Formats: sequence, structure tokens, C-alpha cells
Amino acid sequence: MLTNEVIEKAIEMYEKGATEPAVADAIKISDDEAKAVAEALYLGEAERLLREVALAGVLEAGALALRSGRGLIGDAVAAVVREIQLCYPGARLNSVEADRM
Repeated sequence: MLTNEVIEKAIEMYEKGATEPAVADAIKISDDEAKAVAEALYLGEAERLLREVALAGVLEAGALALRSGRGLIGDAVAAVVREIQLCYPGARLNSVEADRM
């Protein structure tokens, strides 16, 4: 599974000339994950990939809280909306609306 730490290690390896198979083997990620990082780096989208992976972590934590019955309390919903806005600025989400939930 991709994490920001794994992505950063992969980027470092790619910048030193490593191939996709070498990155996948060294970091213990799938070939598809290595390819995704390589493509993001090549297209200049590495920062976006890092934000999206961070957002996935936030969403997973929120889902875990909801499944456990704890729910999202206080500013948690607004924090999730803000994270989505960082990754997808065109999403037209308003954190003020989320505060009212």
C-alpha cells in the first residue's frame, strides 16, 4: 500500500535513475504502485499524489471511526472537508456547510 513515506522513497530512487521494477522490489510495493509513482513524477503530479494518499488516510480514519460507532465529533467533519478541498480544489465544497452537519 502506498504511503507518503513509500512515495518519497520511490521518488528518491527514481531521481537516482532506478527503474520501476527495481523500485517495486526495493520498497516492496506492487509493480502498479511503482508505475503510478513514476507516472506522477514524470507528469509533475508528485505533490498531488502525496496529497491524495494523505487524504485517503484521513478518509480511512473517518470510516474506521464511523464503523466503530464513535462517529465524527466536533471539527472532524470540517477537517475532512478541508482535506478534500486541498486535494480537489475544484470540488466546490464549503467547510462552513460541513460545520453545520
